[in-house]
Amino acid sequence: MEKDFFAGVEVERVELPSGRVMELPVRYYDWAAIMAHFPAPAAKLRELLPSPRLKPALLTPGTGLVTLAAFEYRDLACFPPYNEFAISVPVQYEPSLNIPALPLLHPGWFRTFGLYVHHLPVTTPEAYEFGVEIWGYPKFLAEISFEETDELRRCVLHAEGKDILTLEVGKMHTKEQSLDYYSYTVKDKQLLRTRIQVQGEAGIVRLKGGATFALGEHPIAAELGALNIGEKAAECLYAPRVQSMLHAAERRLPL
Repeated sequence: MEKDFFAGVEVERVELPSGRVMELPVRYYDWAAIMAHFPAPAAKLRELLPSPRLKPALLTPGTGLVTLAAFEYRDLACFPPYNEFAISVPVQYEPSLNIPALPLLHPGWFRTFGLYVHHLPVTTPEAYEFGVEIWGYPKFLAEISFEETDELRRCVLHAEGKDILTLEVGKMHTKEQSLDYYSYTVKDKQLLRTRIQVQGEAGIVRLKGGATFALGEHPIAAELGALNIGEKAAECLYAPRVQSMLHAAERRLPL
């Protein structure tokens, strides 16, 4: 990874309600992730979205995606390490055209493409506070654990004494690359669009499976089960060592 990824970044200090002081952008010096996009009926995904201006990005006509992603943040500025699990829906905001597949293959071509974050459990109170206060991320405290074999990386999400889900992603060849993601969240009755700037060792495979998930007995698992999510992943990401910056929201949009 390039050592100068954070060089020259202007930092803004923000005091949180607890009295903790954080810095924007949040700088993540070392973390690992697994992610997979699974197909689901677009009509069901629309029911999860907070605004009719957001449209599910389509894999094929009538089919959108649910994104399951697990993060192990091992070293970051201002806060202790924590783990996180994101349940999201790839979307576009007021697209003039909703072309199947292209936004997923070439996200940089579509200026409003991003991930609407539906659930975002984390493992520490500090991570909960800054995510909710600054961006309105839908966080709650949970147990998020990782296991690893020679072939795959596994994450188990558990809360309130019940399993929510288990995600497994197969290991794959990685290379140094830079990726930008954008999240959509709701705060103060607006949609916030936020840039997450990533670089490091990552591998991506498309349309070959490579990931599985299993639902538990928690109410969130029942919610996911009602979406009729397909078993074969449309895309998988395996990132053993990366860095990132979580920026302040770049746009505030009407719901």
